[in-house]
Amino acid sequence: MSRLARLSLRSFRCFESLQYEPGPRLSFLTGPNARGKTSILEAACMLLRLRSPRTLDNREMVRFGGDSFALDGYVRETRLSITCTPPSRILKLDGVVQAKPSEYLAQGRIVWFGGEDLLLVNGPAERRRKLLDSAGLQLAGDGLSDAISYARNLKNYERALRSRNLLLREGKPRAQIEAYDILLSESGDSLLESRAALVRALAPLVAEACRAISGECLEISYLPGASRPMKESLEVSRSEEIRLRQTRVGPQRDDLGLQLDGIPAGSFASEGQRRTIALALKLAVAALLTKVNVVAPLLLLDDIFGELDPRRRDALLAGIPTDAQAILTTADLGGIVLPSDSQVHRFGENGLEAA
Repeated sequence: MSRLARLSLRSFRCFESLQYEPGPRLSFLTGPNARGKTSILEAACMLLRLRSPRTLDNREMVRFGGDSFALDGYVRETRLSITCTPPSRILKLDGVVQAKPSEYLAQGRIVWFGGEDLLLVNGPAERRRKLLDSAGLQLAGDGLSDAISYARNLKNYERALRSRNLLLREGKPRAQIEAYDILLSESGDSLLESRAALVRALAPLVAEACRAISGECLEISYLPGASRPMKESLEVSRSEEIRLRQTRVGPQRDDLGLQLDGIPAGSFASEGQRRTIALALKLAVAALLTKVNVVAPLLLLDDIFGELDPRRRDALLAGIPTDAQAILTTADLGGIVLPSDSQVHRFGENGLEAA
């Protein structure tokens, strides 16, 4: 597993310094709100994946009054460290500076769940595309697109799309716009194929996770933003693109269909059902990463118990893969039956202490 053995924070969010050692299985962070529980999960995500699920601006993670932050920790036997003085950063593996992030990112995978993930169900399609990207960018291969090629295709597509849309907005000649069609089509076709394969692989895992949590039937389907080959879709939509001054087909319009017991979840799911669906999607991504990479990702689960009845809470904890390490936050553990191998830390008068 992507086991995080120790985590050190310096000048990160509300912490001047903090040392935290999660257990090998389920670790709970509990205590009053606004004490830093979510920030510890964010630090773990930043250390392993070099990005925050809460902000795109690294300056927001620097403690007030400071100009930099530092994170350090061990994944298995490898020491990872990042020192960030926005916008620059220094990455190290076992004390050796890394010129490129690829080897660093290969050390650990994560699956994050936060309250904002309820928008996976009834929010914009961009949220669901990012779910697929989070899986694609952490895969090692085995018939599905590996992380390196997925990242390359995604980057190439987004770069070509921005340039092409700029030309459309400015009303440039058709020949200039069509100059980007080949690159857009090649990277777009690869993304469409990779996302379709991801959804096929995730579908049975999503159904299994949801059934375990609530007994309901959750079905997902891939709704591509273009047909392949994409070049033909671009040709068909040409007049509409020129009229609207925007690329109208492609992976940027992909979506994920969600049906709960045969009913569109985005329109009819209750608050508790939305949380169940979002958790099932995240647990399915974790199961897929484990299956493909043969290493379970670290699960970072922020405030997962809200709006879940006791039966769903118990089923959710039982459904966390036995070979996965998970760090979970909650304000109160009352009424929650903890597995025997759980570890609990609580924020009290003296900071974070083992309970």
